[in-house]
Amino acid sequence: MNCFECLKSRTDSPDHLKAQPAPVSSAPAAGPGQTVVGIERASGGVSQPKRQAKFAYLEEVLKSQKGMVALREYMATVQQEHVLDFLEDVRRYRSESDAAARAKSAQTIFSSYLAVCAERELSLDKPVRDAVVAGLSEAPPHLFDAAERSQLEELRRDVFPRFLKTPLFERLAGLA
Repeated sequence: MNCFECLKSRTDSPDHLKAQPAPVSSAPAAGPGQTVVGIERASGGVSQPKRQAKFAYLEEVLKSQKGMVALREYMATVQQEHVLDFLEDVRRYRSESDAAARAKSAQTIFSSYLAVCAERELSLDKPVRDAVVAGLSEAPPHLFDAAERSQLEELRRDVFPRFLKTPLFERLAGLA
């Protein structure tokens, strides 16, 4: 029964005044800081929990090569692909074992993304930016952790929900 039929049946009988139980959802529960997509497809109401569940969370998209390609393509349309570049550069920086190479990478990341008026400047709070500047000379592996968390949270809160509504996501999740 679709929504219209359900509403019509409730208004056609006096039983519509009785409390109705809430529908049970099989959608995955969102954890703290995670975005979950609905499992019903608007056109036709076909449930796609298994396909869509794989990409229901930003973290799953970021771990998947296909997910990254689709997300990068979307982010290019909103001029935000530099955020993904930053996240990839930080991942490489963190895995660098040589301190001198890590220091050089830290300078490159800072000048590319975090310096005021950088060509690909990220939006960061001043305390986060100042903490990176303070640790730049030592270049510890965790130097960019707060900046990375900030960018991931921005993706999770702003960009990812919009991405979920695009044909790119539908193709990725096998809905198109």
